[in-house]
Amino acid sequence: MKKLLLVPAALILVCILVFTGCGGGGEATGASGGTLRCISGAIPNNLGYPPEKAPSDNFLMLPVLERLAEWDEGGNMIPVLAESWDVDADAMTITWNLKQSIKFTDGSDWNAEALRWNFQLGIDNNRLTDGQYVESLEVVNAHALKMHLTAFSWMMIENYGLIQVISPTAFENSGTTAEERATWARANAVGTGPFTVADWKRDDHIKFVKNPNYWQEGLPYLDAIEIRYIPDAMVAAATIEAGDADMWFAVSSVQNIIDLQDKGLKINWGPGMFITLLPDSSNPDSPLAIKEVREAIEYGLDRPAIAGMLGQGLYEPLHQMASSTWPGYVEGYDPRPYSQDMAREKLTQAGFSTGLTFKILATSAGTDAVAAIQSYLGEVGITIEPDIADLGRYFGAVFGTGWSDLVYTASGINPSATDLFIHYGPSPMTFRTGNILKSPEYLALCAEALDPMYKNVMEAMPKIKAAIRQAGEDAMIIPLWRTAEASIMQTYVHSNYPKIHGIMWSPEDDWMDAH
Repeated sequence: MKKLLLVPAALILVCILVFTGCGGGGEATGASGGTLRCISGAIPNNLGYPPEKAPSDNFLMLPVLERLAEWDEGGNMIPVLAESWDVDADAMTITWNLKQSIKFTDGSDWNAEALRWNFQLGIDNNRLTDGQYVESLEVVNAHALKMHLTAFSWMMIENYGLIQVISPTAFENSGTTAEERATWARANAVGTGPFTVADWKRDDHIKFVKNPNYWQEGLPYLDAIEIRYIPDAMVAAATIEAGDADMWFAVSSVQNIIDLQDKGLKINWGPGMFITLLPDSSNPDSPLAIKEVREAIEYGLDRPAIAGMLGQGLYEPLHQMASSTWPGYVEGYDPRPYSQDMAREKLTQAGFSTGLTFKILATSAGTDAVAAIQSYLGEVGITIEPDIADLGRYFGAVFGTGWSDLVYTASGINPSATDLFIHYGPSPMTFRTGNILKSPEYLALCAEALDPMYKNVMEAMPKIKAAIRQAGEDAMIIPLWRTAEASIMQTYVHSNYPKIHGIMWSPEDDWMDAH
């Protein structure tokens, strides 16, 4: 049985403050089947067209679209649709050996050609992380695909392995033009997963029903999973407290978590989210391209005070691009502690002694945090204009077209420390718009950490820590705090989400006691 891993992930992949989810649960004793009624601050807006998916679309479609490989609890990559993989660093090849006798829910075969097609779709649309290093894809036999690469690092197993696959046959048969097929796939998903989509209404709900032909014998335990979109935390809390929902995914409201825990509901604590302000610093016309301006913002924020206020003691204030729970944390490194005098001095050094005005793009989930940032920075001469966007505009900017000034955002904390590269590396998976200025020194340290001489992340850890310190010296981003994150569920629900990571969910393992 596949066990739940620690979200954004790596998905991977990235998780933003509004991300929500649920996840796998272990051996079911006395499982009742039934429908797991979930509530969430987001539901998929793109079901099955990978080139346009936001991180929340990827995670929330895991009942249908499985990965080639994923993390275990220790941050190691383990097979899902792969059986194993063979790495030849000298020849710069990775051979994916695939599990056999698996079919997509349209009846077509999961095989090496299907994997080749999925990889190529990502490469053609510039959505496969490290896709630029794929020289060719060789179908060795029906169950083995060899990637010929122009460069190699230990990170590539994670970058390529986290791909979610769709049925090439279903996609190609859905229309006569590329746009017809893409339009169909946005509203349909055909995968190998434990569930299929029974009903979906954008910004309202999605319902998954059991795949009777799922390849893992005896799974899934549940008959169905229903996710309702309830973005208002007060409404969501009242819904689960009244017993009208079984699980509330990835709750970031500390007060709701504390209140509902006191009322007897079950709480699954996750690793939290890494919260930052990201500057449009690569824009030479922006004051944020000036290091002293970014330093002024960081000096001007009393992060322990804000984190204490927002998190009621459960948030960790951050002073570097890492939390104390993260493997790459640099002990004792705090380059810019709170100082209004230093903030004003840096503004003066940058030539803005009379002050500056910036917009901060955020979702409604970040309203309180942006208000606190606005208050603190206003005291040192930096005026903040909140730009609260709906999810479509927000995700479109952060993961697509880019942003102006600053964006308030969140990313997942990987158990393997690879989120440094997934979010902020030379070729990131999430924040890939090019807005963030990255110094040659920082990029060189990232490249050194990915040198093929290192067999795994632990061997590369000294270089990762050096890159973290360099990012701090560059004031590359403005770290804020690590949140508390949890899923809230009725006592009869068994799920491990989000204990490993917010992009990890094994819905086939979730179950409920009879109730």
